[in-house]
Amino acid sequence: MQEITNLVKNGKDNYNVFLDGVFFCKLNAETILKEKLKVGMFVSKEKLECAQLENEKLVAFERSLKYLSNPKTKKQVSDYLFSKGYAPQTVSHCLSKLDEYGYLNDEVFARQFIESYKHKKGRRLLEFELASKGVSPEISKKVLEDLTTDEEYIINLAEKYLKNKEKNSQTAKKLFNHLFSKGFSFEEISPVVKKLVYDFGEENEGWN
Repeated sequence: MQEITNLVKNGKDNYNVFLDGVFFCKLNAETILKEKLKVGMFVSKEKLECAQLENEKLVAFERSLKYLSNPKTKKQVSDYLFSKGYAPQTVSHCLSKLDEYGYLNDEVFARQFIESYKHKKGRRLLEFELASKGVSPEISKKVLEDLTTDEEYIINLAEKYLKNKEKNSQTAKKLFNHLFSKGFSFEEISPVVKKLVYDFGEENEGWN
């Protein structure tokens, strides 16, 4: 057992804990109150180490809530917490609590993501980006099942690309590749390209 010889405030809600005159760890005010820690109290290092772990979980959870100011997937939150140096046990605790409180739902995230980007990206790119954010193939397939791309979205993207460009077959092919890179399919792109290059002249006659 060692004596808590000092509790020095460090920031708004944090305190440095000293045992026998030597700094041991940093705890927030809530943990100190919960554990009823005070100067002159004799405690074991094991007790403070447990308190430190609980403190880390609390801080990490609050941090993850701030990170969720915009919707995130479980993988994104997990990667974020690991990048901040939290232990697997702490990350697992945070994900479990966030899930329990309904803050994490990959299907809801995926639907919101698609709704936000369906006018800029095609199915292939949306599926790829959902996977990179940790959305499972099962969820991606489910949320993309009823996706229908409005041709007007592709036309708008095509017109932006064609702005100030010479309209010929070479440009048309580059436009096709540009739209394909956005994740749209051949079947979606082809009629748009044909529509926009219809009057380009004879050099376009061979375009299919």
